[in-house]
Order: sequence, then C-alpha cells, then structure tokens
Amino acid sequence: MADPIRLYAATHDGVHVCRLKDGRCERVAEAIRGAIIDCVEPRPKTPASVFAGDTHGGLYRTDDAGRSWRKLFDGNVRAIKVDPTDDRVVYVGTEPVRLYRSEDAGDTWEEIVSLQNLPEDTRRKLGQPPASARDYENPRFRHGRQEWTFPIPPHIGHITEIYVRPDDPKELWLAIEHGGIARSLDRGATWDDASAGIDYLDIHKVIRMPVRENLYLASSARGFYASSDPVTGWTRAENGVDRNYFHEMLTLETEGGGEPPILLCTAEHSPARWPATLGDGKWTKGAKGARTALYRSDDRARSWHRVGVGPSLPEEMDPMIWALRRHPRDSNGVFAGIGEVARGYAFGTAGTGQILQSEDQGSSWRTLTGELPAVRQLAAVAD
Repeated sequence: MADPIRLYAATHDGVHVCRLKDGRCERVAEAIRGAIIDCVEPRPKTPASVFAGDTHGGLYRTDDAGRSWRKLFDGNVRAIKVDPTDDRVVYVGTEPVRLYRSEDAGDTWEEIVSLQNLPEDTRRKLGQPPASARDYENPRFRHGRQEWTFPIPPHIGHITEIYVRPDDPKELWLAIEHGGIARSLDRGATWDDASAGIDYLDIHKVIRMPVRENLYLASSARGFYASSDPVTGWTRAENGVDRNYFHEMLTLETEGGGEPPILLCTAEHSPARWPATLGDGKWTKGAKGARTALYRSDDRARSWHRVGVGPSLPEEMDPMIWALRRHPRDSNGVFAGIGEVARGYAFGTAGTGQILQSEDQGSSWRTLTGELPAVRQLAAVAD
C-alpha cells in the first residue's frame, strides 16, 4: 500500500485539498471559497502547514493539513516561497510589486523595502524606456526593464514567482509581470535588474538547474531563455518547441549523475489572444483555448521534444497546464494542475480544472480528479 499524498489545488474558487492513496484521489477539504487563489506553498519540514495566497484577500496558513485556515497577512498576494533551508522563513510577493519576509512562519512580517529602489536604479543605468516601449492607448503601461506595469487596466504589475536558491538562500530571484527579472545576492539588501536579452518582459518563472555549473532558465509570455549569468544577458532556448507562450517548468531527478530532465508547459500565444478569453478574463466554454503542449528536455534545455500526448493531454488541448509538482516520494512521479482560465488575470470567470498524475516523468498521464474549479497552482505533500 502506497503512503498517502495530500494535494492542495489553488483554484479560481478557493483551495481544494485532495488525498491520494492507492491510486484513488478523494477530496477531503475546501476553504476560502469565492476567492481567486493564485499560489499555494507547503513548509517542507512541517508537512501539515501550508500557505495559500488570495489575489485580493491576503495570505492564509493551515496547520492541520487543510481542515482550517488562519489569515496572516493583508494584500493582493500573487506569489509565495518558503526558504528550502529553513521553513520558518517565508517570502510573499504582491500586486503592486512588493516583497515581504517572515522569519517565524508567517506570524510577523517585514517589507523588503530595498526592492522599491530598483526601478529608479535601472532607469539611471539604462535611461527611460524608448517611445516604442510605450502604449499610447494605455499611457500607464510602459514596457521597459523594471517598469512595473500591466497591459490591462489598472496597469499594475505583480510578482509572479519567487525563487530562493536551495544551496545559497541569500540568492533571491523575482519574476515580475510585467517588468522583468530582479536578483539579489544578499537576501534582499540590494537588487540588480537581470532582464537583458529578453525582449518582452512578461516574466512567469525563473529557476536554477540543480547542477554544479550555473544554468538559469526563465519562462515568459513570448520566449523561453537560458543563461549562465543572467545579469549579463539571456539567450533563447526553444529548439524543438512549436509554441510561443511559456509558463510553468520543473526540473526532475535523475539517476547515475546524468542531466536532470526538465518539463516545460507551453501554449499558442498569450491568453489575451486565446478565443476562449480574448483579454477580458472570462473563459468562454467551447471556444478555442490555449493549444497547450508539454515539452521535455534531457540536455539542459539545448533541445526539446513533446511528451505526454494521450487521453489526459490531447493533441489539441484547450485548458492550460498551469502547475507542475514533483511527487514527494517517487522520483519518477509528477503532478499537473490544469485550468480553463487565464492565470495572469486576477478577475473574471473561469471554467473547470483537473489534477493529473504521471509516473514516468511526464511521458504519460492519467486524470486523478476532474471535478475542480480551474486550477491556478498546486502543491504536493507527503501526508
């Protein structure tokens, strides 16, 4: 009998907790219904303790595996990250772009105010964004490095993801939508822009490959990039991919010291151009959606091949894969969160969601549960 896994789905309508045991997935709890939950993050050394972020209502934590939740923080929460070396240390990113840290698992908070210096520091180094980077129909949207805006009214940018380097937790990375990538090497005391080479600064995620040599990967709305020194610049790394929108990615474990495989979630164009959404934040059932495709690289993002096509991931797939998470006990296991939703929008209506499971590092998938609101993010915890 397999030990149980608890899955926390951050959805367009609350947090939904499922328990997976012996191949069967049962929904065991629901919370914060009516709220758009954009992020969910477990504490690795405290498995019953998990954080969830409401895009309009603040940060919550459960300490009893999802049965009850307590509000810890007010604000429009878009990203959460627990320090992998110390699960009492938690970072929260918001809309508008602000970063907060707790040293006591969320009971008290301080803002990392140094981040607010980055836009002006970047303008001093680079100058104002050129006229071609301005949208004159939406004058509050300026598309330049560390110009924290958003194309849709009210044109307020947000932090989409926070990365803390596991072997050096002083190193922090922020993916900003829109505005680029911010890096700190001193735990947030100072910051650098790390967006050079990325032509469209709608950034979704930044990670570092778990190998000795530096290799960072970044996904964006119009490109996928790799770099050994992102402050110097990024280069495109899309060889073999026939989609142009990039979001979630995940590095997997490998045996025998080989290259860690990477999974990458892609779509055709940004959600504003999907017929199912057309930029208004409402999912139209039956209209063409994301044309989602899942890719895998076995050579450090030098090349990609499509994987997973089957009954659960059809060749032409409308909902988007917004989340990938490792199985906490099985190095070949992966979970995926699916949603009929445009995740960049913190408003509007959405369709349905699913949680899928792969037992072969993404080559094939099965549906665990298909009776969820649209899934925006996912966490998997050993129960």
